[in-house]
Amino acid sequence: MIAIIGAGGHAKCVYESFYLQGEKVIGFFDDDESKHDLEIIDGLKVLGSPEIILKYQEVDAVFVAIGDNRRRLEKYTLFKAKGYRLPNAVHREVYCSPFAKMGEGNFLMGRAVLNPHSRIGNCCIINTSATVGHDCVLEDGVQIGPGVNLAGGSVLKEGVFLGIGGKVGPCVTIGPWAVVGAGSVVLNDLPANSCSFGIPAEPVKKDTD
Repeated sequence: MIAIIGAGGHAKCVYESFYLQGEKVIGFFDDDESKHDLEIIDGLKVLGSPEIILKYQEVDAVFVAIGDNRRRLEKYTLFKAKGYRLPNAVHREVYCSPFAKMGEGNFLMGRAVLNPHSRIGNCCIINTSATVGHDCVLEDGVQIGPGVNLAGGSVLKEGVFLGIGGKVGPCVTIGPWAVVGAGSVVLNDLPANSCSFGIPAEPVKKDTD
């Protein structure tokens, strides 16, 4: 039985993927007390804060459905340390090459594509209709928005956020915790903790913290 952490729109999409896989979900858990006892989707409610999951002995798996990369990775690390299974949520319309590799706790939305020898770490989000080219590397906690295209050999370091419709050229590296704005085209390496946008994308802020 799976518990979903988070109770926003992202969590609804995660639930849909598990529903289509025939996986059983007990409900949602969220730190926001104003959401407690609210029905989120398919009759399932927010049962309380994540801390009370331990009370549900039937729960053996946790999926962290939080959009914010830092918070998602923190919660993932917390529940991994507690020994829970951390499944991938993969929509049935995803194409994943048999030669791609993927860790755990990842969410792949409908029509996403993973090409051969792409490597996905843990706790990543690959959004609707996003494509990951051959030999790409996505480290832990990365999020790529709907319609993003990564050319072959590109590398997204830990915590990178790439906005909707973004493009990344071949063999380009984006540094840890960098943010790239929607519709940007990344043709050159970008530094860690930077915020960039444009065609071609250029850093406009050097510290996303």
